[in-house]
Amino acid sequence: MQALLQFHSTLMKRAFRKIKRLILGNDASPVNQNQHPLNVSMGSNVSIQPTALLLCSPTGKIYFEGNNYVGRNVEMGPLRLISLGTGSSIQDRCILLGDIEIGRYCLFAPNVYMSSGRHYYNLKPEYYIKDQDEMVAADTTLSKQHSKKITIEDDCWIGINVVVMSGVTIGKGSVIAANAVITKNVEPYSIMAGAPATLVKKRLLFEPKDSIDYLDNADLPYFYSGLHTDFKSLNHFRKLGGIKMMNSFSVCINSTKKNRISLSIKNDCDGAVKINYNNQTKELKPNLVSIIDFEIENITIHKFSVLGNELNKDNVKNVLIQSVKTI
Repeated sequence: MQALLQFHSTLMKRAFRKIKRLILGNDASPVNQNQHPLNVSMGSNVSIQPTALLLCSPTGKIYFEGNNYVGRNVEMGPLRLISLGTGSSIQDRCILLGDIEIGRYCLFAPNVYMSSGRHYYNLKPEYYIKDQDEMVAADTTLSKQHSKKITIEDDCWIGINVVVMSGVTIGKGSVIAANAVITKNVEPYSIMAGAPATLVKKRLLFEPKDSIDYLDNADLPYFYSGLHTDFKSLNHFRKLGGIKMMNSFSVCINSTKKNRISLSIKNDCDGAVKINYNNQTKELKPNLVSIIDFEIENITIHKFSVLGNELNKDNVKNVLIQSVKTI
C-alpha cells in the first residue's frame, strides 16, 4: 500500500511539472520564483533547469552573457555579482556563492563549490566560530573585506567535486582535475590536481611574445580576453581581416625592456572609434586600417577599452584587431 501511495505521489509531481510547463512555457525558469527576480539579467539562448536556485539578495545580481546552461539543483547566491561569460555552462549541483566572475566558454562539471566568503576561526580563537562570524558582520571595516572575488578566466574546465577558495584567480585555459581544492592563484594553461592543488603539467607552453598576429593559430592564447576567438567566430572574422573585439579586451605580450605597444586595427565602422590604454586614448579613423601605439606598462596582460561605441550590438559594424607588438 505504501509503495502504491509513493508511486501515485510521483505521478502527481510529474503531472504538476507538465502543467507548469504548459502555463509558463518550456523555458520556465527558477528566475520566476526567486527572491529578487529583477536582479537576474540574461543574454540570448540561456537555459536554466527548473530545479536550479538563483537566490539574489537586494544588492546581489546574476548576469548571463548568453549561450549559457545551468543544470539541475545548481545554487547561485551573489553578494554583489555572479557573472557567466558567453558559452559557459554549469552542470548539476554546483554551488556558487558571493562575488564570482566566470569567463567565456568555461565548463563546470557537477558538484563544484566556490565561495568568495569564509568562516572565521582565528580572529578571536577563544570564541566560537559563529561568534567570530557575527563580529565580522557587525564591523563595517571587516565586513567590507569579507568577500574576496573569485575569477575564472576564459576556456577553463573545472572538474567534478572541485572546491575553489575565496580570492582565487584561475588563469585562462586551465584544467582543474576532479576533487581538487584550489587555494592559490593558477597560472594560465595549467593542469592542476590534488588537495591542496599543485601543478601537474602545462596544457601548452605559455610565454609572452614580442608580437602576435591574428592569422597565426599559435598566437591565439595571447589574444587573451574580450576577443572573438572561438572557432566559428574566428573563421568568420579572419575572412574580414582580423579578430573582432569587444568593448573591453586584453592581450598578453612581453613588455620587458620595451617602450611602446603597437596595435594594427581595422575599423569597418562609418564613424571614428577611440581606444584607451592606461589613460591614453587614440582614435581609429572610419573604414581604414590604423596603426596606433601607446607608452607601455611594465605588465604582461595589457587591457584596452573601446570608447563611444557599443561593439557587441548586432547592428554595429566590425572593429577587428590584426596584430600587436612591443617596440
